[in-house]
Order: sequence, then structure tokens, then C-alpha cells
Amino acid sequence: MRQHDSQLAYHVMLYAIQALSEGDFAAIEDLGFTTDEVQQLSQLPVKALKHLSHLSGHFLIVKTDHQCFSKMMNYLHHEIEREAQQDELIRHEAPITMMISLFGMSSAEYIQRQKLLGIPRHGAGRPPHLTDEEQESVWYSWIKTKEKPLVERYLAVAKDTQQPLRALWSLIQSWENSDESRSER
Repeated sequence: MRQHDSQLAYHVMLYAIQALSEGDFAAIEDLGFTTDEVQQLSQLPVKALKHLSHLSGHFLIVKTDHQCFSKMMNYLHHEIEREAQQDELIRHEAPITMMISLFGMSSAEYIQRQKLLGIPRHGAGRPPHLTDEEQESVWYSWIKTKEKPLVERYLAVAKDTQQPLRALWSLIQSWENSDESRSER
């Protein structure tokens, strides 16, 4: 057995013993252990595991569930894309309220991401007030991007108008809130 094979066997055995100690018999069944083998595992002393890493016999058959692997890879790509969008929003001065609303991000995570991106923190005060001309420019850009997903829409408006998201968020939220109140009447 090659060294990495014995390491795999060792970690599978550790996993099986941990699952057994937690009463997770489904995990042990998924590994294909028989009832007799489960009983043998339960009686195995912990110090016996160190010898397992030196065994030369091969007792595992590892297979890939291709459908599950595909789903996992799609999820990972989605999460990487989502984090990239979050970083981009933070680079464009997205306020914490925006990040909470769009992603459920905590304040601690927001501050940590700012630090990792090397972005100085902005005060919690009011965002900069845009002039009438700037507001009009934001309005036209907002309308022009209505077919995009919300996060992409905010980024497009920030890039198009060269305005920080902390100013755009409060302005656009006020427009959206007034539209909702009008439609409720």
C-alpha cells in the first residue's frame, strides 16, 4: 500500500470510529461496514489506530458519486462568485445595512472583510448627500439596469455614476420605499 493509501485508510477508520462513538450508524453504513465489522471497530483500542497507518494491506474501495460531486462543485462556484460580489460591493463602499440586507452578513464579518481588502472603515454617520444632478444621473442608471439581478444592478449604478454605494443605497432605498407605499394605497 502506498503511503497516501494508508493515510486514507487511517482517516476513514478515524471517521468511522468517531461516527460510531456519536451513534451515527448511517455514516458507517454509507462506508459499507458490516454489522460484524462495526462491532470489531467498537472494540478497537485507540492505540491500535497508529498501527493502521503502517499497514500494507488495502481494504478500501473509494468511488466518486459524480452527481453529488457535480452539485458540490456548482455550490462551491456559486459561493466563490457570491464572495467576489460581496468584495466588489465593499470596495465600492457598500454600507453594512446593505450587506446585511442582501447577504445576511454580520457586522463582525463586514469589518473583517474590509480589513482583508485593505479598505478603511467609514463612519456610521449619514452618507454623502448627492446633488439634484447626481440624483438624476443615479435615477437614469437605476432605471437602465432594471433587468439585472439586484447586486449586479447596484454595482452597475455605482460604476456608471462613480458614486459610493453608501450614498446610492440610502437614496435608492428611499425611492423603493416610496414606490412600495404608493402601491399599497
